[in-house]
Amino acid sequence: MRVLRLIGFRIFILITLLMLILTTTVTLIHINYQQSNYEKLIADFGNRVSELIRASTHKSMLANFKEDTYHIIDKIAEQKGIEKIRIYNKQGTIVFSTSKEEKNKTVDMKNESCFMCHPSENRILTEPQTADRIRIFEDTKKERFLGVVASIKNEKSCWDSECHYHEPDQKILGTFDVILSLKESDEIIAEEKASLLRDNFLITLVMALSAGTLLFFLVHIPVRKLTEATRQISAGNLDHKISLSMNDEMKYLAEAFNKMTEELKVAQEEITAWSDELESRVKSKTEELKKTQQRIVQIEKMASLGKLSATVAHELNNPLAGILTYSKLIQRKLNKEYLDGEERQTILKNLKMIESESERCGNIIKNLLVFSKKERVEKRLNDLNTLIDNSLMLVEHHLKINNIRLEKNLEENLPEVNVDGNQIKQALLALLLNSVEAIERDGLIVVESHFNKLQKQAVIAIKDNGKGMSAETQSRIFEPFFTTKHEGKGVGLGLSIVYGIIENHEGKITVDSEENKGAEFKIYLPIN
Repeated sequence: MRVLRLIGFRIFILITLLMLILTTTVTLIHINYQQSNYEKLIADFGNRVSELIRASTHKSMLANFKEDTYHIIDKIAEQKGIEKIRIYNKQGTIVFSTSKEEKNKTVDMKNESCFMCHPSENRILTEPQTADRIRIFEDTKKERFLGVVASIKNEKSCWDSECHYHEPDQKILGTFDVILSLKESDEIIAEEKASLLRDNFLITLVMALSAGTLLFFLVHIPVRKLTEATRQISAGNLDHKISLSMNDEMKYLAEAFNKMTEELKVAQEEITAWSDELESRVKSKTEELKKTQQRIVQIEKMASLGKLSATVAHELNNPLAGILTYSKLIQRKLNKEYLDGEERQTILKNLKMIESESERCGNIIKNLLVFSKKERVEKRLNDLNTLIDNSLMLVEHHLKINNIRLEKNLEENLPEVNVDGNQIKQALLALLLNSVEAIERDGLIVVESHFNKLQKQAVIAIKDNGKGMSAETQSRIFEPFFTTKHEGKGVGLGLSIVYGIIENHEGKITVDSEENKGAEFKIYLPIN
């Protein structure tokens, strides 16, 4: 239960138990003291009764008037509190008892009424001390009694008397045994005990309730306020304050807590200010990095255009030369006055050739312009095979002059991909040029595309049989400014930009290569 875990409740239980133990102990000590006093009073009463019997029966005993002696004892035994009176002779025989059925019975010398005068088995009759003459015992009904033994001494008046025959050296002639009931005193003690215990319980209850009330206001409420304050602070409310009216340790604790909260609030405000400042700086630096990355991408485009410039010039020179040649032929034919059907067909064929070569030049220039154009990233659905073909067109002459064969294995009816077409062409162009440079001359480049239905990905593979790369180079191939080319051949940004482009399209690029065994790059683009 939750209440058992409260510190105030535990202190309350501890104080209550201590008060209960203390008051109960004091009560029991007091009751035992009272009971001892009662027993002493009753014992004194028994001694007085014994002396009274001895004094009252002295003359009748000297005169040997037994009936008078017994009558006196009977009258005394009628007094309240006296259970019975017995007279023992020195052999332990009851010569008289107010309880008639006991008369002439002989008791064992080890009996509690005889043992104090006959402590040993030789049964020497002695005069017991005052404390030894008193005994307390119970009957079969568990009722308590107090017995007082008084010796009947063989005085000079006894053995000088003519009617007595006792020897002078006989010290004790017999004993009086006065039995007093402790029933009334026990009842008084029991009633007083019950009353004291009841009063003790009520006093303990009142004290416990008082202590509980004090604990509630002095401990429980302050602790509860402290607990609530910690909850408020953990929830982020640093304006919460603890207010306590008492002037004790709890108030000092509350003041220390409030001070700590204020310091936390100041620290939080400082952290928030630093966080805002840091966020602003990070945002500013991010914008700068973004602009720098855009500039690097544009630089890489220009570098790629630089690599393509010779090829493009040669590529444009061939169709332009053809256009010029055919234009001159047509001009000569048109200068003639008459054109037959065959010449007309030749002119049309030449015009068709001029149209085709002009379109080819236009496409080359168009692709270069689109590639070099600086524009925002704009994703739209694109046919992946078309992007591959456009990229291959830009490196076609590179392949021819380096005597590199090209194999295309493009899967038909590929699902369209949501990409920035210009960036994907830039990535493909960088990979193709990288393969051309790795082969140098007389090699093979294989370009493949297919759709992975299980992963829902479009896959582009560019494989060459060039010089390949080591495992160490593979682990760093996409790092910015990492290059294996000779000085002046590159700055190591091409493949890192490819990696960034594919990452921006939520795709993945991998490389698999061994030294002198070529390399294979694979691009994975998600299809939504």
